[in-house]
Amino acid sequence: MRAWPLFALLAVSCVRAARPDPIVELDANEIARLIPQKVADREGWATDLEHALKQSRLPADELHVCSVIAVVDQESGFHANPIVPNLASIARREIERKASSLGPLARPVLHRVLSDKAEGTKKTFDQRLSAVRTEGDLDRLYRDIIAEEVRRYPVAVVVAGELYERNPITTAGSMQVSVSFSESHARQLGRDPDDVRDELYTRQGGLLYGTARLFAGGDYDEPLYRFADFNAGEFASRNAAFQEQLAAVTGTKLALDGDLLAYAPYSEDTETMRALKKLGEQYVRDAKHEKTKRFEQTAAWRAVKDAWRAKYKREPAYARLPDVKLDSPKLSRELTTAWFAKSVQRRYDACVAANAGKN
Repeated sequence: MRAWPLFALLAVSCVRAARPDPIVELDANEIARLIPQKVADREGWATDLEHALKQSRLPADELHVCSVIAVVDQESGFHANPIVPNLASIARREIERKASSLGPLARPVLHRVLSDKAEGTKKTFDQRLSAVRTEGDLDRLYRDIIAEEVRRYPVAVVVAGELYERNPITTAGSMQVSVSFSESHARQLGRDPDDVRDELYTRQGGLLYGTARLFAGGDYDEPLYRFADFNAGEFASRNAAFQEQLAAVTGTKLALDGDLLAYAPYSEDTETMRALKKLGEQYVRDAKHEKTKRFEQTAAWRAVKDAWRAKYKREPAYARLPDVKLDSPKLSRELTTAWFAKSVQRRYDACVAANAGKN
């Protein structure tokens, strides 16, 4: 028998020790037990959650299952089309506020539009607006208004479009997932993106698109940053850390919001971009990759990380919670992305603890 050198035996031992534990997947019954007991039809939610993970080619292990459960519980309390308190009043107030900003013609158009009704229906849009209880109700109302305006008053759509065409419902369903992301993902799955809004208000659709969105983006070691990105946008936590390090090496005060560029309206003239120019004009073009994994292979990324290492003599963080205030007419108090991420994290931790104690 051949005698192996001691260093070789140690190397083999280290390799074996470093091998990751096999993934332990949960079945639908185990998933159901992790869903809060208050939830109706835990088995149905569990089956659809398991299917959503499979569709995204993700394992139904503790990490993925508890992450989805935590977000669903935070966003909707496990309701496919959640009721929003005082939604009718909130929606009417927002419509009137928008009309007030469009000049003297807007209010007469608004009154006329709300007096109309969709073809084949009995209730006016105004009556339907007073009765909305869920985002699904309001979403369908906006879509019906635009469809009817296009059919009956193509000229007036110029004004009415400003009031309605930019549908204010930009997140939807049990996970409050981005509609634009869901439409893009539907194309990748070979589905009709025009059906996405209706799908999102079903249990299956909300979980399908929400799960795909939750696990898109940065390679985070901690779920906390994935939860933050779900709220603030893909790679927001990674980019916020980049901004913090850029601020440190350039001596510039920056908002650590995870956006290197401005998006409403789009602009490359931001404080972050001006700070990046201090390191070198050649790095500016790399910012266009800020919402992709590719950004981590750019010269701008390497320059900031290297400068930070040289200054602080340690490795820079990959992620940090972005500083973003939440903006929604539905909110009754000031909240932030950090608040959201930590709240979801508490639910995640409770799910993990429940899984550990299941036996």
